[in-house]
Amino acid sequence: MSATADPVARYLGTFERLRARKRWSTETATFRFVALALGAAGAAVDYDRLEEVAKGLRQRARWTSPLKSEIRYVVAAMILRRGLDPVVVHARVFEARDAFRAHRIPSRGTGPTLAALLLALRSEGRAVPPRHVERLAAIYRRWRKDHFWLTGATDLPAAALHAGRDESVEVVTADVERAYGSLRDAGFWRGNALQLVSHLLAVDPRGTDTAVQRFTVVAQRLRDARERVTTSRYDEVALLALTQETPGRVVRRVLGFRDRLRTAKPRPSKDLAFSLAAGIELAEDSARASHGSAGDLAALQAIRDILDAQQAATIAAISASSAAASSGSS
Repeated sequence: MSATADPVARYLGTFERLRARKRWSTETATFRFVALALGAAGAAVDYDRLEEVAKGLRQRARWTSPLKSEIRYVVAAMILRRGLDPVVVHARVFEARDAFRAHRIPSRGTGPTLAALLLALRSEGRAVPPRHVERLAAIYRRWRKDHFWLTGATDLPAAALHAGRDESVEVVTADVERAYGSLRDAGFWRGNALQLVSHLLAVDPRGTDTAVQRFTVVAQRLRDARERVTTSRYDEVALLALTQETPGRVVRRVLGFRDRLRTAKPRPSKDLAFSLAAGIELAEDSARASHGSAGDLAALQAIRDILDAQQAATIAAISASSAAASSGSS
């Protein structure tokens, strides 16, 4: 199998090429996610272009923006993967965040910024339709009403995932609530991780109930392979459930990808390698869907965007934790 046809080799090639030139102060984990976000476009994006876009995001960001942190590299990769103008996209992010404020929903911090980015990417750099912002606000308020203690600004990117869909707000929120209840009844731990899963599964074009069933089967296939299915892995299990492959085949593929990633240096942890493997599999599934149903492709592309957003949020949390630790030790 050639490197271009081998998704793991392609991913590692992009990661190594970018990592070799990264700044010493930038976390290696950041560039693992950057390579994942670039996907098939990785070969066409060199470090200088990535750095140029990331630097521009930082310079244009407001003082307290999360784009001042390493999150900007993943955001730059998301923009470059789509071939959009970074200056235009960033302007749309500002506009969307101002619209959030007008709708009296959170507009500052990582969650709102990533939600605004997802809306801007979906509009392909054009102005975000007011209807999408209105739907995002309505969905967010319903989630707050249904799960007040669980729902916060970090759920806004998931609301953005549903904002551009044709289904009514009532149908979307009912699907999410049904998914959450079904998974809880199936023995999965309730909480923020399960709520994110319910947000993701409700976008499956095959239907929410089918997505829930696939999630439970994928989780069982992983357990059969002696893999832990903890709350920290719920989002990856959801991604695998949302692919077009059969549960058995997708689990075999992702564990094979995981094992190969673990042989490359610097060696990622088992959990990180599993997360990266799930992202690679989702990207491959998106490529396969491009030859089939347009509806499936649109859904998978939207799910890839929120996966990137979740990983960017993880980077932001790690950066904040590191900064706090440094401040405490000084």
